[in-house]
Amino acid sequence: MTTKAKRIQKTVLYKRCNFHTDIPGETLKTLLEQALNKSPKVGQRRLNVADADQPVYHVVGTSQSEPDGFVFGVLMTYTPGTDPLFLVDDDSASAVLVEKLKAPNTTDGKRREFLESMMYFGVIQNHLVLMQSQALKAPQLEAYLQWFVHDSKVMAGDNTFQLIDTPSKTVREKMIRGSGVRTITLGGEVVPQSAISRVQPPATTETGTPTTSIKNHSVSVVASATESDWGVLEALKKLMAPSQAAKIDFDQLTGSNIEMSVTLRYKKETTEDGQKLMDTLGAAFRNTEDVETVIDLKDGGQIKGADLKLNGPIRVTSYDGQLSETEVFEGMRQWLLSKVTSEELSAK
Repeated sequence: MTTKAKRIQKTVLYKRCNFHTDIPGETLKTLLEQALNKSPKVGQRRLNVADADQPVYHVVGTSQSEPDGFVFGVLMTYTPGTDPLFLVDDDSASAVLVEKLKAPNTTDGKRREFLESMMYFGVIQNHLVLMQSQALKAPQLEAYLQWFVHDSKVMAGDNTFQLIDTPSKTVREKMIRGSGVRTITLGGEVVPQSAISRVQPPATTETGTPTTSIKNHSVSVVASATESDWGVLEALKKLMAPSQAAKIDFDQLTGSNIEMSVTLRYKKETTEDGQKLMDTLGAAFRNTEDVETVIDLKDGGQIKGADLKLNGPIRVTSYDGQLSETEVFEGMRQWLLSKVTSEELSAK
C-alpha cells in the first residue's frame, strides 16, 4: 500500500508558566524532566479523568528531552474498551449495515485501544508551546501537568502553577501608547455551544487549584480552572448566593441564546499595573474559549480577546493523516525561538 504524504499547516499556541510560589533553581522544564525520570512507565503517567468504573485516560505517551533545550511530549487520551463503529458501504442495500469492529490484540496479548486524540507540546524554561486538538486543549494539558508533577513528588502539594496567555509585542506596545486601560468588557453566551452535550468536568485533584480574581473597587469576577470551561455562566454564578446558583438548570438553559456582559473599570495608569492586569486576565480566563474579551484603552484604542493570545502557523508533513512527530517538534522549536529572536517574548 502506498503511503500518502502531504504538507499541511497547523496552528501552535504559546503559554507561559506562572508558579503560585517560585521554586529556586526550578522551572517547568526541570520539573517535567524530573517527573518523567521518576515515572518512566506508561502506567505511572496515566491519569483517569472520569469515573473509576468507566475510566477515560490522559497520558504522556511519548516524550523526548534535550539536556540544554526542550522537553517535548505527546498527550494522548483514550477510553479503554472502546471499539469504533463502521458502516458497510453497499449501494445495493436497502439499509446501511453498522458493525462494531474490535482491533486484534498484539502478539503478546496486549489489547489495542482506540486513540481518541493527541496533543503535541514542548517546554523550555517556563515557556510552553502546544498544538491543540479537538478533544485536548490547554486546560487539559495544564490539569495533567499539575497532576503529574505532584503525583511524581517533584513539586510540593501546596504549590501549583498556571499556564497563562501572553500578548504579543505589538499588543504590549499598544498598551503603552494607549496610556493605560479604561475598561474591560467580558461577555458571551451564558451556556456556550462548547458546553452543550459536554460531560461534567472532572473534580479537582487533591492538590487543588486556587481560584484567580480580577478586582477593582466595585466588581469582582472569579473563575476556577475546573469551572471556567462553562464560560460566562460560571462567572455569573459567582455573583450569586450559593443557594441561588444551585437552582440554575443547565439543561433548561441549553440553546437559550442568553448573553451576559460584565464591564470592569480599571483606574490605574502605570504600565506596570497594565501588565499586571493583562497577566491576571490571562490567568482567570485561560481555560475558556467562550468568553469574549474587549479592552478599551484611555486613548480610544481597543484590544480584543484574540490579541491576548500569541499563536502562529507551522508546516508539517502528514502521512496518511498521521503527523510526523519529529517535524512537529522541530516546527514548535523554530516557531518559539523565532518569537524570542524577534523580541515578541522574553528569553527568560
